[in-house]
Amino acid sequence: MNQYDVVIHMNEPRYWVLLLGSFVCGWALIRRFKSLRDSTKNRALTQMGWTLILLQVAYQCYMVVNPDFHWSVHRSLPLHFCGINIWLMAINCFCRNRALYLFTSFLGTIGGFHAILTPQLTVGDDLPLLIHFYVNHAALIVVPIIMTQSFHFRFQKWGWMYAYLIAAGISTVMAGLNQVLNTCFPGEVLANYMYMTEPPKADNPFVFRDLAWPWYVLPLHAALILHSLFLNLIYRWTFPAFGPQAEALADAKNLELRLSWFQ
Repeated sequence: MNQYDVVIHMNEPRYWVLLLGSFVCGWALIRRFKSLRDSTKNRALTQMGWTLILLQVAYQCYMVVNPDFHWSVHRSLPLHFCGINIWLMAINCFCRNRALYLFTSFLGTIGGFHAILTPQLTVGDDLPLLIHFYVNHAALIVVPIIMTQSFHFRFQKWGWMYAYLIAAGISTVMAGLNQVLNTCFPGEVLANYMYMTEPPKADNPFVFRDLAWPWYVLPLHAALILHSLFLNLIYRWTFPAFGPQAEALADAKNLELRLSWFQ
């Protein structure tokens, strides 16, 4: 049966093997996209989108058909931020939507980064689930870099603030959904999507497990704002922003207008 909320600690050899493997594979994929000709980049991005979708479908199928696994509406749905973002990111490999790029870049990168550094597998650490976890969260970091570097997407002005407000609204709704599932459809384990029922068990400095709900959420919100600002700063310094027409103007070498790091 499932082992819920399996935390992989830094003193485990697999922690470092999987961390290093995620970094090397992610770096190689970014380099690969950068070396492609423009005529083949679109096809490669589409193939990556299909790969991500098939991976999510295979993940759900594995949980359903495995006789030793109990699929649960309380834990098995892709309703954590990372689960939602990987679907949106896969879809955006086809539609190239600027709003989806903004949301998935901020929430996906931050969530993927912390998930790899302080991993907590909510439905167990069987080998297929372990591989899915690391591929998913590495993709959450890598795909926005590829979209920015190879397809000239850029954060809009005050984009970090929009992403945070949307995330705050979604997580508030998810707290209500968790409550409905736990009250009306009680199961063997609590629904804890987006960790809006109880705090994560991972060894993360932003998690204060001694605080009761909803107070432990406040440090998480503060951490999200700080990480969003820091990520915005990195992208502003690395990739100049050209306003609404960023995609069209990104190749213009004579344009070096940079927005303020907090905008």
